[in-house]
Amino acid sequence: MTADPKIRAERRFNELKAKGNTDLTLEDVFENIAHRDYADTTRKESPLVRAEDAIILDNTELSEQEQLDFAISKVQPFLVEQA
Repeated sequence: MTADPKIRAERRFNELKAKGNTDLTLEDVFENIAHRDYADTTRKESPLVRAEDAIILDNTELSEQEQLDFAISKVQPFLVEQA
């Protein structure tokens, strides 16, 4: 699952604001996300690497329902095989 970093920052900023955290700016949140993403993908020990056969869900412009529908569409064929 992925999304545009700017959108991720906006979502996280809104979550923090809703919880009463008014100390951070949108820019602070964006910088934190960018730094964390870089650190996660470039660290020596167990860097985050996408599997070659990964199914990518870019939820930048998807609603929660659209994300669920996408996930179900990917799992559904396996459920039918099991029945």
